[in-house]
Amino acid sequence: MPKTDSAIRWLGMAFALFFFILTARDAGAAPPRFIVKDVDFSGVSRVDKKALAASLAVKTPPAWQFWKEHPVVSRQSLADDVLRIEQFYRNQGYYQASADYDVKCSDKCRNKENSAAKVEDAAEKGVSQEIRKSLCRCDVLFKVTEGRPVHIRKIELNCEESIPTISRSRIKAALPFKTGDIFQADEYETAKNIIRELLGNKGYPFAQVKGDAEVRLVSHSADVAFSVAPGQKYYFGGINISGHDGYVAETVIKRSLAFQPGRQYETRALDESRRNLFDLRVFQTAIVEPGKPNQAAHTVPVNIRVKPRKQHNVRLGIGYGTEDGLRLRGAWAYRNLSGHADRFSISAKRSDLKETFQGEYFYPYFLSARNNLTVNSGYEEDKAEYYTLRKLFITADLLHQLGNHWAARLGHGLTSNRPENIDVGGPDGDYDINEDYRISNMRLELERNTVTNALNPSDGTVFSIGVEKASTYLGSEIDYTRPGIETRAYLPLPWQMVLAGRLRMSAIEAAEDTDAIPIFKQMFLGGSKTVRGYAYQQLGVVDSDDNVIAAGGLSSLNANIEFRYPIYKKFSGVAFVDMGVLDQESFRYNLNRMRYTCGLGLRYDTVIGPVQVDWGYKLNPPEEAKSSDPEIQSLANPDRWRLHINIGQAF
Repeated sequence: MPKTDSAIRWLGMAFALFFFILTARDAGAAPPRFIVKDVDFSGVSRVDKKALAASLAVKTPPAWQFWKEHPVVSRQSLADDVLRIEQFYRNQGYYQASADYDVKCSDKCRNKENSAAKVEDAAEKGVSQEIRKSLCRCDVLFKVTEGRPVHIRKIELNCEESIPTISRSRIKAALPFKTGDIFQADEYETAKNIIRELLGNKGYPFAQVKGDAEVRLVSHSADVAFSVAPGQKYYFGGINISGHDGYVAETVIKRSLAFQPGRQYETRALDESRRNLFDLRVFQTAIVEPGKPNQAAHTVPVNIRVKPRKQHNVRLGIGYGTEDGLRLRGAWAYRNLSGHADRFSISAKRSDLKETFQGEYFYPYFLSARNNLTVNSGYEEDKAEYYTLRKLFITADLLHQLGNHWAARLGHGLTSNRPENIDVGGPDGDYDINEDYRISNMRLELERNTVTNALNPSDGTVFSIGVEKASTYLGSEIDYTRPGIETRAYLPLPWQMVLAGRLRMSAIEAAEDTDAIPIFKQMFLGGSKTVRGYAYQQLGVVDSDDNVIAAGGLSSLNANIEFRYPIYKKFSGVAFVDMGVLDQESFRYNLNRMRYTCGLGLRYDTVIGPVQVDWGYKLNPPEEAKSSDPEIQSLANPDRWRLHINIGQAF
């Protein structure tokens, strides 16, 4: 009997030990349902980890979105994401990549089965807070073995017939990959569309493009081949316009088109024409599409359907900047005043720096499809740092499109100026300026612009050169010559980063019987759009001893370099270096007196442009002010930091 009891005790201890081991093993495994506390990856080095995470179903909110609940997932959800990871890698050219997952739970996870059943029952209705409290909170680690990528060994382009308007080498050069690159499925599909687009812009809108990609896993290589059947070459046929119903003269619509009947067919001309129609601001919709081709005549007619907008329009706006404070704007516009898509508007603006009330008349395609005429007239009050200027003005500008991104602008301005509250003298000393000045000037400007997004540029260049001339021969009481040049460049970098730069030079010189340039025509630097780190128009003119001697100058040089990088969704950041110098002499730029600043900034993208928040730091502020004038004294401010808030990029 004792032996029997001893055997039973040993059997019971063995069963308890087996049960303990089994329970402990099950406790480390993933429960059927749990709350995901964090998601991480191991072994990921050759693909974009953010893009990989975004492709998965299991994801957690970022740390700053602390109010959002973490998701409840199942083992099946993780298994599905393993397949998504492997598919993501295949699309990136890693055909032998494999993945697995590991779950680590911080809780003891008791009653897992009961919790899982409750969650499954409530799946249609969502998970209640009571049920969430009973679930485990676990970390998910996706373990990836990337393997070797598949590289492109050969690219073939087979054309059924010759294409006289474009060479094979030109087509190959336009492809998003070349021999030796990693084979990616998305780029392969994009390549076919690129070939179709190239042929469509060279007179072959109905070209057929087929692709074939042979992937060899043993050699980790891929052979890519494209078969092209260009078909017939086509030209633009007749133009059919509908929907305008006499609202806009048909000649205006035709002048906005980027093609003419008889010209070689180009798909991009349809897109450009559509943009031109929308830019008239008189159409709610504008559809430009090819019609049924005439195979015998080798022509494609174009159908244009437009829907007019309401003639009256009212717009209100509000904004804020650290330089001009609260901004208010109201405008009323009357579209298509004479039936030629012309526009008349009345607007009023106010800020701490400027108040304006003006009327504007805009006439598109004035005398030619390349000309736009703009006439402005109104009253403006500039409340600058050193003076107040009240003026009545009327200006007329003719913009002529030269083609290939070039444009020329010729304008005339007539203003009656009344400066008041002048706190500092001009570079040539004090002078009696508290009187009315009539200025009549001519302006000529030449510009080349390849920027695709004017509100938030990320690629392209801008080059402009111009001159403004006021003379008694034009009826002006002040004579001067004011030339200027500016160049901007935006270089796109990997991962949506941009390197941007700008250089601006300008000067003004008195002419004929004019002895001094009025302060409101002088040049100032400092602020969110010129040299950050200095307050608006607070950089000043410095001498060789680093002393501030004047507020404004007759020559100005400003340069900026920015590195722009994405942060999260609509948020992005900038790191910048700004520099600028003013001089009391015309056409003199002393680089030894250059002021330098640097800093960091934050951007938030909106429909009207990015919100600009910049911190600027003065690297070499002036030593002191060489004047007893309080305004000049303030330019030697010892504070090196300056916060700037505005709308739009700095340049």
